Amino acid sequence: MRTENSSEDRFKIGARVSWGNMIANLGLVAFKLIAGIVGKSSAMVADAAHSASDLLATAVVIMSLRVSKRPADVDHPYGHGKAEPVAAKIVGLILIIAGCAIGSNSARKIAVGGYTEPGKIALVAAVVSIVVKEAMYRITAATAEAIESSAVMAEALHHRSDAYSSVGTFIGILGARLGVPVLDPIAGIVVAALIVKMGFEITRKSSDELMDAQADPDTLRAVQEAIDSVEGVSDVHYMAARRYGGYAHVDLRIGVDPSLSVVEGHNIAVAAEKAIKGVCPHVIGVMVHVDPESVHEDDPIGHGYADVFQPEGPQRIAQPNAAEMTSVVEPSHIRE
Repeated sequence: MRTENSSEDRFKIGARVSWGNMIANLGLVAFKLIAGIVGKSSAMVADAAHSASDLLATAVVIMSLRVSKRPADVDHPYGHGKAEPVAAKIVGLILIIAGCAIGSNSARKIAVGGYTEPGKIALVAAVVSIVVKEAMYRITAATAEAIESSAVMAEALHHRSDAYSSVGTFIGILGARLGVPVLDPIAGIVVAALIVKMGFEITRKSSDELMDAQADPDTLRAVQEAIDSVEGVSDVHYMAARRYGGYAHVDLRIGVDPSLSVVEGHNIAVAAEKAIKGVCPHVIGVMVHVDPESVHEDDPIGHGYADVFQPEGPQRIAQPNAAEMTSVVEPSHIRE
């Protein structure tokens, strides 16, 4: 869990790194393309094309950060944070397409044959690319973790895929210069498979966020501990937390003494909301549904949300059934 960052701060931090990446990528693409042409290395030219795809991915990330910082409005009451996983999915698809292109090009080389020995400059360019791209990955990944951005993390992984691609290019060029030119396309196929795999992983994770997958266990534990400190809450019957960019919204059903008035139940719900936001700065929305505690005693399955605390356990979140929804009167329904 991170400390609080405003939407504007997150945008500035993420955009600063992304713009730096774009400038570095422009120089790297130019260098690799020239090295590939002068050194007569088709592998390096292909590697330059892969690096060029980073420019598109970075542009998508910058746009998503700009959109996600917009405040909630009438049409988007939960804000615009979902723009980030949308961008991450686009970056993942770009990786999949790039990987397939590299793989097919490498397979075509093996089928056709006719290898040429690349020049030394192509080998140097591959080494430079590996070092620069790995540095870009580490800087971007650290930034993504700091601002909790799936889009920026996808950009970081794209840089890592480019580093992998350059490793394959280096092996291929070195093999060709040592008299084993077939290593070039073979390495290209292996690297392509790694890139496609990374693209699918990014796409899967971004899809989870878009479909409101449960938040990380650390956030749920922190919310539970905050609720435990609120006087008047007998238990938590249901908890769900979903991500919106770098922020989260939490839904709760808590049990209270059934003899309390509506106003007293409302005050407990407000206290619960304040407690959660106090320990989880990135939680910007809390909805608390107050139940008489006797309802929870009659419906023990509702406590199944605790399973998410166990990484190996079943990921089952209990949902209130229709009969319960019609038979229980809500003493309070609090929403930010």
